Formats: sequence, C-alpha cells, structure tokens
Amino acid sequence: MKPLHVACCIALSASAVLLGQLSARAGGDSRRGGGGGEGDGGVAGGSADCATAPSLLLGPNAFSTADATADLLIPGASICGEHTIHKATFFRYTAAVNGPHTFETCGVDGWDTRLAVMEDCDPALGVLNCDDDGCGDLRSRVGASLVAGETYVVAIGAYWPNDGGAGVLTVTEPSGGGGGDGLPDVIVGSLPDIAKYGSIVSGGETIMAYAFGTTSCNIGTGQLSWYASPDNRHPFIPTNMYRFKSGRLEQIGMAWGKHGFCALQGGLCGTCIPAGGGCPPLLGIGCSDPYSAGLNGDQGGLGTRRDVNASTGGFPGNYNSGMPSAPATIGRRLQVRATDLDPALNADAKYLVEGQYIHPEDAAAGKDDNNASWRQLIIGALSAGAYNLTFSGPTVQQQPAIEAWRAFDPTVALVYSDVAGDGRFITGYTVKPNGNGTWRYEFAVQNLNSDRSGRSFSVPVPAGVTITNAGFKDINYHSGDPFDPTDWTVSVPSGSAGGAIAWTGGTYSVNPNGNALRFATLYNFWFDADRPPAAAQATLGLFKPGAAGAADSVAIAVQAPSAPANPADLNGDGVVNAADIAVLLGNWGGAGAGDIDGDGAVSAPDLAALLSAWS
Repeated sequence: MKPLHVACCIALSASAVLLGQLSARAGGDSRRGGGGGEGDGGVAGGSADCATAPSLLLGPNAFSTADATADLLIPGASICGEHTIHKATFFRYTAAVNGPHTFETCGVDGWDTRLAVMEDCDPALGVLNCDDDGCGDLRSRVGASLVAGETYVVAIGAYWPNDGGAGVLTVTEPSGGGGGDGLPDVIVGSLPDIAKYGSIVSGGETIMAYAFGTTSCNIGTGQLSWYASPDNRHPFIPTNMYRFKSGRLEQIGMAWGKHGFCALQGGLCGTCIPAGGGCPPLLGIGCSDPYSAGLNGDQGGLGTRRDVNASTGGFPGNYNSGMPSAPATIGRRLQVRATDLDPALNADAKYLVEGQYIHPEDAAAGKDDNNASWRQLIIGALSAGAYNLTFSGPTVQQQPAIEAWRAFDPTVALVYSDVAGDGRFITGYTVKPNGNGTWRYEFAVQNLNSDRSGRSFSVPVPAGVTITNAGFKDINYHSGDPFDPTDWTVSVPSGSAGGAIAWTGGTYSVNPNGNALRFATLYNFWFDADRPPAAAQATLGLFKPGAAGAADSVAIAVQAPSAPANPADLNGDGVVNAADIAVLLGNWGGAGAGDIDGDGAVSAPDLAALLSAWS
C-alpha cells in the first residue's frame, strides 16, 4: 500500500532531467580505497577534496556539504549531458559484488540534491550515471552496475548554487552480497526506433498510426517474470505521444499496450546477470530486453487498457476478451490526428513519445513510480500517408512525460500526489501574465499509475476575481476501448462571486466506463483571471470508490488567483480592526487614507463601510 503523500517540487530547468544507465569500466589504480561490506554508517561528512574522499559503506552514510565550495561540472559528452553539481562533496565506494548498486538521498529534507557515480575524480574519465529527482521529489536516486573489487567516486551536491546542507546517502547492492532488497525494478531504458503505418480518414479527419520500440531494463536486485499469455506475469507496455505548443503540454496520441512474452538478456543497463539462455521467461538482474517498434506495432500482441489495474500491475492472462478485431492500418496502434502533427499548423511546437512498463511484480515491490521514460521527436516530411518521425536526443529515463513540460519550460512546477493504497498523480502548473491585466493559469494532471483515476479538478477562486477563457483537453481512446469520450464540463463562478472553477466528468456509479483520467493519460485545464497568483490548494476528485473510509479526493498545492485587497484594511495587515479605525479617525474630514468609498472625504459612510468589513 502506498501512503498518502504530496510533495511539491520547485520548477527546474531542462538540465534537471539527468538520468542514464551505463556499464562500469574496470581498471584505474588511483580509484583504489576502502569501502564495501556492511558497516556502521561510514565516515560522516564526505570530503570537499576528491583526493581525500572517505569510503562509503553499505547502508546509511551521513554527509554534509558545509565545507564544500567548489562545483563539479559533468561534461556534455557524458551519459547525463552537461550539468553542474554545486558544492560537490565526494566519497569513494569499493564494490564487494558485481551488479547494480543504488545510491540515494531520498530521506534528505529541505534542499534539492544531485548525485553522480564516476570512474575517477575527473568526470571526463567516465560518468557511470547521475540523477537529480529520482526519488520522485527533490532528492536523488542513481543506479550503476559496478564491478567487484573496483573503487568508484560518488559525488553529491546541490542543484542550486546557494543550496546545500546535511543528509544521509544510502548505498544498496545486489541481493546475495549482503545488501539490496532482492526485488526487481523495471524501467524504460530506451525508446530506440519508430514504425510508421500510414493513415486513414475517419469522420473527415486524417488519423495517422505509429509504433515505438521500447527496451526495458531491470535495475533491481531480483529477477522479473516475463511469461507469455495466458500467464499474466509479464509487462503491459503502453506508449503515448505529446505536443508542447504555446506553453502547454498536451497528450495527442495513445496506443494500446504491448504484452510481453519472453525476455532477451541484453546489456543496455550495465552488467547483466542472465536469467537463462535465448529468450527465457525471466529478465535477469541488470539485464535489458529490446522490443522493436515493429514488434510493439504488431496488432495481435496489443492489448486493451480496459482490463489493466496500473496500481497493482494486474490484468487477465487472456487479454482482449470480448474486444473487436483490430481495424486495418491504424487499429490498436498509436493514433494521432494529422492536424496535430502538420508543421504548417504547429510552428515551434515540440513533440515527444513516452513508454511505460506496468508489471504486477514491480508494483508489488513498490518500484512502479519510475517506469515511464520519454524521448523528443522531430516531425519530418509527409510520405506514404503519414509524417516521417525521427528522434532528437537520448531517452530520458525514469521520467514521465509531464517532466518534459518542466524541461521545456522552467517556470513549470510539479506536485507528486500518492493516493493511499492506489497510485500516483503528477500535477504541473505555471502562471504567466498576459500583458493586459490578466494572468493565464495552466494546469496539467498526469495519472501515472492510479487505478481509482480522476473525475474532477477544481481551483479556488476568491470573491472579486473574474474568470475568462476557461478550457479543457483530454485524449480519446480508440479501437474498441469502451471509455466515454464526452469532455468534462467546466463551471465558472458567476461574475465575481468567488468559489471555485471546476471541471467535472461522470461518476463511476452511473457509468464505470465514463470519461475519467485513467493511468498513462494526461488532461489539461486552463483559464485567465484578473488577479496575480497566490498559494492555494486545488482538488482532484477520484473516480472509482476506495476502501471504506478512503478519501475521495486529493488536495494539491498549486498557485491560484489571489484575493483582491480589502479597501477597509487601511494599514495593510490583512485584517480590519481597531488599528484601521485609528487610521480613519486620524484623517477624519480629510482625503486619502480612510476614504473607503472614494468620494474625496473621510466621513460617516467610510466608517460604516469599515465596520461592515470588520474581521
């Protein structure tokens, strides 16, 4: 069961998305040192000088950046791309066993960490992996496949130049070596290739079809089942397409999910400990399994999203029961409208594809919040009925698509919300002035893996605020998935009466297949207001009922329109009280302070207005 938890993340720049996976290299006597083995927490603090870095031990290790002043520049040629670890503090770690190790600062409070695992003090000599927000908030979790007997450098520091502090760096190793939890952890290691299938015209619209390859990585410390149907111990692999345009990230395409059937034992993620030869029904520790775009576009192997519980990772072994046959050309594949891709209609737009792995064993292990990754796309020329697509840049591992919004627009803030006993929603928002005395409020909510799903979204609006230009965007299912495409209705407070602007879909009790914000989808909400932003709480209503006593909504810390100033609060302290009467009486008969009704004189009507607004 997942505890109810909401963590608000400050907006980060594009360089904050820093994840990768690479095999360690052996060699280098300058890296020799202590470490490995179970211990009492290691040497507290770390060292600002890499040459004198103390050794990490398995388990928790106290550290502090208090003595660090220098920054560590990770070069652009590294697996992570160019970025800076501010106030870098160093440790050394000697691996006692081969295989994937994890370094994490998930318990650190109050500041934004970065981590890197390197071959040596000089990052130009090799960076195995690095991370910014791998814990799902501002803290870091990085995995690296290490070689027994070799010593590595671990650098920890801050994302922001003036940030830093103390914390605990925890080290785990593969099971059987005195550490690790022995559990699998599947991620999308790569989105390697694209298949294009042409288009059809339906309802006067041209719909294009694509498929994208996905390579899984088991970065955990236990093997992961990969049995073919009718056994349901295998992954379900949905893919989605998104467009960033005019400041908004929208989902514009989705596919049914590929059902896994066996796993090759590749080395994309580092040192692979194979689960067997050929294509066995298990994915080994540290191993990768490639599913090509052609394989993921095979209509017979694609399953409906209808039967998937993304929270538990469960689905029937015999999938697609009662579903229609796949329509020719576009059926079950990733479908997107031609108008959403047409370069002439989408100047300056950016595109990306997202892949996700849903697996019952991964969910049971509590490792299912890092299962989505994305990669940017370039739209090319129209040929053979569909636009050519190519990739731009590497796969951004362990980051769902909404993280790309923050990468493209550093003003975006993200809030992670975990529903008890269910799954995770991620809310993104940004507020920008329109230049005419109003502000545009943009929200997007992505359901990563919640089965209860979302049915409403509301933002508080104080009295005296005028709302205009409210809008909504969802994504339609296809190929026989039975979900209602009816848009959510929006209700806006009348005039400037205040209350909340709310978008609402159907109810589960009336229609279990109603339009809900289900797993692996993203919905958009927006409006203009004539007040600047202030801290507030939005509310996401849940679609499916939970257990007895379970909450039916989630509170989300966002920014919403601020309340207009109270003209009776003469001293601006936020309350109307005796201090304001003193100001008014002190200027009785005059103009200015205390002239609440604006008639040019402080008089009895102003006193009456003040008393009626008494706090």
